[in-house]
Amino acid sequence: MHNLNNELEMLKQVIQDFEKDRPVNTAASAREVLETLDVGLSDSGCDSETLIAFAKQYVGLNPDVSQTDFFKLLYSGLNAPALFGEWVASLSNANMHTYQMSPVATLMELELIKQWNQLIGYEHGEGVLVSGGSQGNLIGMMLGRHHKVGDCKRLGLLGKTLVAYVSDQAHYSSQRAANLLGIGTDNLIGVASDEEGRLIPEELEKEIKSSLEKGHTPFYIGLTAGTTVIGAYDPIKPCAEIAKRYALWLHVDGAWGAPVLFSKDHRHLMSDVSLSDSMSWDAHKLLSVPLTASGIQVKNPGMLKDAIAGGGGEYLFHQDENADFNLGEKSIQCGRRADSLKVWMSWKANGSQGFANKVEHLQIMKAHCVEQIENHPRFTLLAPSAYLNILFRYEPEAALSEEQLRELNITICKNLKSKGSSFIDYASFKGRSGIRLILGNVDTTSEIVDNVLALCAEEGDLLTQ
Repeated sequence: MHNLNNELEMLKQVIQDFEKDRPVNTAASAREVLETLDVGLSDSGCDSETLIAFAKQYVGLNPDVSQTDFFKLLYSGLNAPALFGEWVASLSNANMHTYQMSPVATLMELELIKQWNQLIGYEHGEGVLVSGGSQGNLIGMMLGRHHKVGDCKRLGLLGKTLVAYVSDQAHYSSQRAANLLGIGTDNLIGVASDEEGRLIPEELEKEIKSSLEKGHTPFYIGLTAGTTVIGAYDPIKPCAEIAKRYALWLHVDGAWGAPVLFSKDHRHLMSDVSLSDSMSWDAHKLLSVPLTASGIQVKNPGMLKDAIAGGGGEYLFHQDENADFNLGEKSIQCGRRADSLKVWMSWKANGSQGFANKVEHLQIMKAHCVEQIENHPRFTLLAPSAYLNILFRYEPEAALSEEQLRELNITICKNLKSKGSSFIDYASFKGRSGIRLILGNVDTTSEIVDNVLALCAEEGDLLTQ
């Protein structure tokens, strides 16, 4: 018999500490933490009280991403139903390679795949949950390689120089994918983007023609729905026409921006996404599901297994009455946890309308933030804000060089972080650097937005007096 009551009581004590008021970030450096926290392991074990103490230190020293003052990354907040699902999934410890080992989680995952395909408009699509948006983009490129060079799974690239195309604003995971798939990072072309951060279709076609003239083999176009720095959405329809003209695979990285598909008011940002061949998405970003929870959707069923499957038939993937429900042959992982449970729990609790409401509320908060920045004498908006990223900077009355402005705004971010008042970050776009504010917490209010802007202005004033 299992007796988990002791561990449950331990968890309750940690939760009590987690719920206490504390700074959004302790700002301690690695060396400072190592001076106060002994993370060493030894031959002898320890008691429960020692584990509880370490767990409390872990929570206390980690940035509190659940707070509304956390604006640094593409996620914020706490999703209680999803957290419940996370705990239950860990308790059961199901492995997602076969239905036999994860019967309910498999059916939940298939429902999530079905719902996402409906959102995208893939009438007969398929999909699988993955370990993160980077893996989703890797599989998207892998599908493109398989589409262009069908024998590469057995024979390799057959001497071909394959070339992939993404925006110059695309996530760095595309570089990782080009490396892992043997394409070579020099054969990943960063296509020029416009002043709104969107890939320029005319430049894309020029790059494809240039590759063909060199005797190379174009095979993949990766678009971004919600770029990391300014939240831009690449134009899908004209790029889909180019992809069709040159028989290229069209993938959309929707890790950050895909949740607009829930909103009738904002899904136009991903108009014509159904014209793509595949799309990756993250539930652990805007939907606030605990890390990691992601997926890839594919328009044409059978592609995932064709490109990925191999081995395991002798001992794992038995052709029994549940063979059609086995997801393992569509995944590049063997061991895969039941992430479907926390995503499903969240969706079940909130409903699609709950996700839509979050998108729409945060878009209202974004519009308010942009208005406040545009009306502030010391703030300059550095890029348009289509989604929930706001890139701006503090500019003093005295004229400063671009490098001086960069250092000033970086210092503003670092000082607010060290004070534990707001955790924000800095970034660059088109050669200009500033403060990047991400609105991802459903509890964000206009007062919270006003407060973080006031803190930025006050810090900037102090630094330039």
